[in-house]
Amino acid sequence: MKKIRVLVLDCDRKNSLAIIRDLGKQKIYKVDGISHSKYSIGFFSKFISKKYITRNPKKDGEGFLNDLLKIIQKGKYDVVLPVSHVSHIICSFNSSEIKKWTNLIVPTPEQIDIATHKTKTYEVANKLGIQTPLTIQPLHIDDVESIEISFPCVIKAPIEVGKNLVEYAFNREDMIQKFRKMDRQNDFGGKLPIVQEYLTGHGAGFFAFYEKGECRNYFMHRRIREYPPSGGVSACAESFKNQEILEKGKLLLDYLKWNGVAMVEFKKNETNDEYNLLEINAKFWGSVELSRGAGVNFPRMIIEQSTNKAVPQITDFEDVRFQWILSGDLLHILERPWNLIPFLRDLLTAKNDFYFSDIKPNLMEFLYIPIHYYKKWFK
Repeated sequence: MKKIRVLVLDCDRKNSLAIIRDLGKQKIYKVDGISHSKYSIGFFSKFISKKYITRNPKKDGEGFLNDLLKIIQKGKYDVVLPVSHVSHIICSFNSSEIKKWTNLIVPTPEQIDIATHKTKTYEVANKLGIQTPLTIQPLHIDDVESIEISFPCVIKAPIEVGKNLVEYAFNREDMIQKFRKMDRQNDFGGKLPIVQEYLTGHGAGFFAFYEKGECRNYFMHRRIREYPPSGGVSACAESFKNQEILEKGKLLLDYLKWNGVAMVEFKKNETNDEYNLLEINAKFWGSVELSRGAGVNFPRMIIEQSTNKAVPQITDFEDVRFQWILSGDLLHILERPWNLIPFLRDLLTAKNDFYFSDIKPNLMEFLYIPIHYYKKWFK
């Protein structure tokens, strides 16, 4: 039987590694990968066949696109799977050229634009009656000094930047200092950071695969622990069924006539017991292994849709708890040692991303820990 040839982009990311491992274990797929660094974590998996080094899409988008087109023209791939926000943008804006050589399912440039800019996301949400946190977008740098908001508050990037760029301020002086620092150290395309009210509840997500405005499958999860602990990516999470999140997430993506995958992120507002919309991620999410473990395999859905196979609609998913040990939960415990007991309990009972049969990527994750703290403390 002829294998389905899949090209996975962004092999420096843990979710790309998860996709490579899942597809590579199946005999019907041949999986190749792309990254800008030979030390990318996905390149160390035994399930990857060919590895291509390209220019960095964050630093040289046009160069990356040219490299990608050369690879897909020679490789005769059935499907290309972009994973990161940046590669989704590049593939979306150049989808007609890419589709001359392979299959690709991504959101439209207009959809990505709304998801990228948080104020545009909130405008759509408010129009639909979906609650969002109080958010202030200063027009001038000195406007931060007169912002009226309760403390603690959140300072974050006004656009999706491909990394978790969030600060927490505990008084006015702290807010002004961190706001100015974030603005000074980052380029947000002429926009200033946003200041947002801090919500004390847990984080949750609605994940979906859409085809031309129609929801084909969905999944939900609730975060148990995050890294950074003050608010970041999932370090431990569990599948979660909630009618409010389902209705709000679907309402938003239906309105946008979404195409491809998306994560709609919410946080519980404990003052009124409602979920507030935080953002839309127009890409594969970091916790893609959890949805797969619960029986909702989004990467395979895209491949099946791309290769004209029936995509079964999943009406239910399993109760699963998942732990990202070295890339998240261990770092969480190093900074929140009082959570050690639940961490150890999850080591014994939850599913995790440690593969003894494919251990090299996990060993690389372990080596990345001191590098992470060096960058955090000294740069």
